[in-house]
Amino acid sequence: MNDVVAYDRLRAAATSLTALLLGSALPHDVARAEVIQLRRDLLAVDGFDRTAVDELAGRVSERIRDLAGGRS
Repeated sequence: MNDVVAYDRLRAAATSLTALLLGSALPHDVARAEVIQLRRDLLAVDGFDRTAVDELAGRVSERIRDLAGGRS
């Protein structure tokens, strides 16, 4: 997959993670802080730096698995 597709998938995964966080059983302030940090991380990543995109995508995917599995 090319860099544009990888970055678009990262953005889609970040959107899914945001929805999971806001709907989770986490305290509101904890979920909010995590969403804010996710947004900062997403804005900071260079879409042409494939290593950075892949690293953030991995962290986002892991967090999605944690929340979807019922672990907060």
